[in-house]
Amino acid sequence: MTAQAPFALELEWTVAAGDQPCIYRFTLHNRGTEPLANFSLAWSGPGRIDPKSAIENAVLLRRVSNFTEVMPPQGFVLEPNTSWTFTIRGTSYPLRHWTDAARSAYVTNAAGKHVSVDVGICRSTGATDDTPKLDIEAIGDLSDLSDGIAVVPRPGTVHVNGARNAASSLSLRAKSPVALKAATHFETLVTQLFPDESLIGDGIDINFAHRDGAQESYTIAFGDQVTLSASSESGYLYGLVTLGQILRAARQAPEHCRFPTEGYIHDTPHHTWRGAHLDVARQYYTMDELRRFTAILAWNKLNRFHLHLTEDEAWRYEVEAYPDLARVGAFRGAGLALPPLLGSGAASYGGFYAKADLRALVALAENYNIVVVPEVDVPGHSYAAIMALPFLRDPGENAEYQSIQGFPNNCLNAGVPKTLQFVETIFAELMEIFPGPWIHVGADEVPEDAWHASPLARQHLPNAGETIAQPLQADFLRHLHRQIQAAGRTTGAWEEGAHGGGVTPEKSYLVAWRSTAVGAELAAQGYDVVMSPGQAYYLDMALSPDWWEPGASWAGTSSLENTYRFDPYHGFAPEHRARMIGVQACIWSEPMSDRRVFQRLVFPRLSAIAETGWTPPSAKSWKHFAASSRFMPSLYGDLCA
Repeated sequence: MTAQAPFALELEWTVAAGDQPCIYRFTLHNRGTEPLANFSLAWSGPGRIDPKSAIENAVLLRRVSNFTEVMPPQGFVLEPNTSWTFTIRGTSYPLRHWTDAARSAYVTNAAGKHVSVDVGICRSTGATDDTPKLDIEAIGDLSDLSDGIAVVPRPGTVHVNGARNAASSLSLRAKSPVALKAATHFETLVTQLFPDESLIGDGIDINFAHRDGAQESYTIAFGDQVTLSASSESGYLYGLVTLGQILRAARQAPEHCRFPTEGYIHDTPHHTWRGAHLDVARQYYTMDELRRFTAILAWNKLNRFHLHLTEDEAWRYEVEAYPDLARVGAFRGAGLALPPLLGSGAASYGGFYAKADLRALVALAENYNIVVVPEVDVPGHSYAAIMALPFLRDPGENAEYQSIQGFPNNCLNAGVPKTLQFVETIFAELMEIFPGPWIHVGADEVPEDAWHASPLARQHLPNAGETIAQPLQADFLRHLHRQIQAAGRTTGAWEEGAHGGGVTPEKSYLVAWRSTAVGAELAAQGYDVVMSPGQAYYLDMALSPDWWEPGASWAGTSSLENTYRFDPYHGFAPEHRARMIGVQACIWSEPMSDRRVFQRLVFPRLSAIAETGWTPPSAKSWKHFAASSRFMPSLYGDLCA
């Protein structure tokens, strides 16, 4: 039995009203038997204390982004069975959900020992309930499956009749080398996702036939036997995924779902780019989690895995030329170069991926028709890299700027002599690991006052003018864009990559994340655009404004239905629509220290975006999707218990 921690932290949020600002109240309880003197309290969580916040009954010692350390007034002693309360008036943004609050904390005593604190769920004076929502959002009614075919994404054309005994397995009669490869990869996929279900075996004969057609399209003809026709390995694989979904649903809900005896399904994707982005920097995900996530993407017919490897909070892969990037930058904790952040505590937290691990992930993804698109986010969001490699700083920079997330001086400086060599080296190694066509360079959220006090930046661009941030970022990105082009690859970036002409339209694509209007404007400028608007496709956003919903809501909130119905083409001129190459779900990991939060936020909204990417708008049906999505797998268990 785990012993009770000697300290507990109680949190309360009071919503701003009238002239009164919001109040963030902390109460530390001493549940032990010894008095506590000459101590400090540190915590981390997505919510950030504003540097100008008014703190009552405590003294601010240190703040780095969402890490904060305070101490009580001089001479204060926290006796056993008593408490210390202090308040903070002012945060970088108002807390809107319980997951915005502190998620971990520790006390540092007079001897310098770090003692873990039990952190309670933060309550809000404006909330009417007191229970965090951690279950999957309610799934639709199976009676809405008018055709009895529960497939996500919904196929473009379905004309079927009859029902076959679903107790049988799929017997794959592949003969050609292409069909055999698809069948082998499908068997690996179902074993990975559904190891106890025996989806493949003796039973329903599945024959394979070649037909001309689009790369990922397929046709299934149902009769005494089933014939799957496609022109490629990916078409065969997706046809098998459809058959696997039909069979699973017919087994689990035979009164509503069926495996047909006659008719056909014809299917082809609406978009070529059907992506999912996962931020593995702010929270660390094991290789087992990444492998299962990759399999889930395949089951959703998603074909791009955008792997966000670096951030202010961590550097997550090994670079042979700079071993300290992983040795130092992959871990955070008390006394380390990176403090506890986003719910990690005093103990060292984190990890990194060896090159061999990433190459194996790329190979697995390739078997499932998925290209892994790596992202190293530069020049901003580079605090972890700079802390790991101090030579990346300008020693003459004597003033501080802050990123929007509260990290000081977090941008790589092209004026520092070794910076461009560093960038060239890490991207050369990155391209050795990831052979796919696309390399993502980040390019987002560089503060407007970045490098304003850097003599080396001014020396590098002496004619930049008073505000140097955009010209220096554009210069940095032009250099990197040329390197990636010279390697025969295509540069990806967030929408800010276009600022100042840093990433030009040639051999590039941009991810529009603020709005569809931004995407439409980029398309009009000649860029290929992937749509990932935060208000609908950022899956760390909460499902509703309710305090007890987990997640964030700085970009708004989006219910499952809103995500499903969102139109990524809104605002695009007809002549520019061809520039919109696809859609992408983005999973940012700030609130994901509790994986139950990941489960609720991501599933089944991920499948809703997958259906927008695959299914033509004329074939989409909200009710059909809501009913079918219950059978989809999730990272930590099936949606349908």
